[in-house]
Amino acid sequence: MRELHPADHSGEIKRMYVQPAYRKLGIAQALLSALESFAARAGYKWLYLDSAAGMDTAIRFYQKNDYDPCPRYNDNPQAIIFLCKGLAQAAEL
Repeated sequence: MRELHPADHSGEIKRMYVQPAYRKLGIAQALLSALESFAARAGYKWLYLDSAAGMDTAIRFYQKNDYDPCPRYNDNPQAIIFLCKGLAQAAEL
């Protein structure tokens, strides 16, 4: 994760990946949950991510975790899908 827009208290998920041999063990879910909890405790209000064509499994994973389509927020030429999620306040986690 990296800080994206300090004024908006937002961050960006970068390069989250689980090797194929370790998929379906709950690792991605545990990583994402830990990242979201950390971000909320650090004061982030939004998390963003982008994805490229062909990353259908990853996109479905994020959508299942309440990431919604949003406008393009960066100039990554490989990215065609942009998602974001509002975070609960740390007190709610």
